[in-house]
Amino acid sequence: MRVVCAAAVVLAACSPAPPDPATLRVALWAGGHELEIEQQVAARYEALRPGTRVLLESAPNGYEERLLTSIAAGHPPDVYLLDSPDIPTFVDRGLAVDFAPYREALGFRADSVFPQVLEAFTRGDAIFALPKDFTPMVIYANRGVLEGAGVGRVAGVGAGLGGWTWDDFSRAARAVTADTDGDDRPDIFGFDFPRNLYQWVPFVWSAGGDILGPGGGNASGFMDGPEALAAYVFLTGLAEEGLTPGAQFVQQGDPAREARFASGGQAFLLSGHWTLPVFRDLVQTGALDLEILPIPHHPSQPGATSVIYASGWAVPPNAANLRRAIDLAGFLASPEAQRIRARSGLAISSRRDVAVEIAAADTTGVEDAFIALVGGARVTWGAYVRDFSLVEALAVEIMDRRLLNGEALEASAGDVARRVDEVLGR
Repeated sequence: MRVVCAAAVVLAACSPAPPDPATLRVALWAGGHELEIEQQVAARYEALRPGTRVLLESAPNGYEERLLTSIAAGHPPDVYLLDSPDIPTFVDRGLAVDFAPYREALGFRADSVFPQVLEAFTRGDAIFALPKDFTPMVIYANRGVLEGAGVGRVAGVGAGLGGWTWDDFSRAARAVTADTDGDDRPDIFGFDFPRNLYQWVPFVWSAGGDILGPGGGNASGFMDGPEALAAYVFLTGLAEEGLTPGAQFVQQGDPAREARFASGGQAFLLSGHWTLPVFRDLVQTGALDLEILPIPHHPSQPGATSVIYASGWAVPPNAANLRRAIDLAGFLASPEAQRIRARSGLAISSRRDVAVEIAAADTTGVEDAFIALVGGARVTWGAYVRDFSLVEALAVEIMDRRLLNGEALEASAGDVARRVDEVLGR
């Protein structure tokens, strides 16, 4: 990490740091291989700061509640990982230090980060987390399934230039859906039903609509507006036509969707970069011909608008050693840490230069395809609306009630929008 000393800056971040013993605690939700990678990042920081120990405290379940409790109790971690939907909860309550005064000392340049990602963590000139990584939602396409059904490539899609409409998507999904064993039930599907708001919100945006009004203060007229209704009609229509697996997956989820996609039982999969490690070995050996496509858009729109989910490193204002905590956060977001972390393959580096390096080393072209789709994406509403999880919990009813009970989408969307207004008005 390049560090610039500035006398006017409170942070004394210049290497080498004083060798006095210190243990810095980092709260995050990583598990398995991802946690092993973060241990490597921590070990590198310890090597650069002799006498310092970094203790990673991972809580995959109940992360937000544990973190809030520890900060309120006066025993916070020194650094914590802040997820997009949790940003308002911590920032609005003053539980994250503003990094803006320390940018020069940390060598942090705003123009080195993808702008939409940085936007999620800023309020005016203040920066409440140093971006770690992110992903847009995209469509994974199994080219083997598509070509087996005679579906060619859609003009302009590979470059994210449009031409991939809902009509195109429906035709392709319809073409691949097939009963191959003669039991009158499809064995190959076009898609899997996107039940949750985090999955389907880009379809609303790609119809020219939104789920909340300007500023995020209301849902009525938006979540139940004509553009949103068009998205619900399109998505439930795919399920009702039998182009997605059965209704049992609407409420229970679909744990087999990645395996079905990889084995040739599904043509399209909606997901983020976090799913890529599941397929990477298959792609590299040629067992899976994978293509990354933008979200299809309504025919009235020139292109798609996807959603971005990001995370960043924050520091609580009551950290035991604020100077060291800020220094550690700066390293965790540094190019060196980003390069180490890129080995996990779970997300895209928030730094454009590192993301481009990783893409250049990827012979499959998948990383390039992801980066090409970042420009047509925006940050989740969860980065701005407090308790957005409550909105998500209500919104899931809209299409469920249609598919499970046959209720008109206009009725369910109107009812949910009114209840969301109540939540937002609290």
